[in-house]
Amino acid sequence: MSNNLILYNGPTSPFGRKVKIVSLVHEIDLEEKIINVYGADFLDKDNPLRKIPTLLVDNLPIIDSDNICLYFDSITKKNTLFPKEKYWQIMSYTSVANGLMESILERFMEISRPDGEKSLNFINKLETRAFRSINWLENNLKNFNDNIFTMDKIAIACALEYTVFRFTDKWQENNKNLSIWLENFQKNDFMKSTIPDLTLTPKPKLS
Repeated sequence: MSNNLILYNGPTSPFGRKVKIVSLVHEIDLEEKIINVYGADFLDKDNPLRKIPTLLVDNLPIIDSDNICLYFDSITKKNTLFPKEKYWQIMSYTSVANGLMESILERFMEISRPDGEKSLNFINKLETRAFRSINWLENNLKNFNDNIFTMDKIAIACALEYTVFRFTDKWQENNKNLSIWLENFQKNDFMKSTIPDLTLTPKPKLS
């Protein structure tokens, strides 16, 4: 008997997009519910962090995008996105991509504050971290031009597209190899079908 899977997701979350792409690659049958996380009080009983994505497996919550991706990988009959011989490299690259997503998201939240509440120093630190992470990916780009899908490639593509969406595309000028790789990776159907729907973007709720 198959499990009932419900994925709570957001319209523009790069973490949610990463999970959605993995579900498509692995042909996982699930129900996706796009929610406004800022008003999702109902999510608290399953995820006290009230973060997306959150997956319910027969009412059992799986929290954190990487955990959800690992779960999908464990139940599919498709090739793993976490090959054993490169597992730690893949997880490390994925962590860098996650950190890039977090930096861009935090920057967006910070610049959305009223002028008197913004921290320019914090914004500068986030931007520096983002560019440093992208430069690192450019310098450590290895075996990315093969046709094997792995978790780190999906995460990096989502992070780079989110950087362009929420911040800037100027990183492409000094990271030509990464830019060319992303342009080619974007041609995959799972990238095209998961482009964020900007009409559903909720307004950040700032504390």
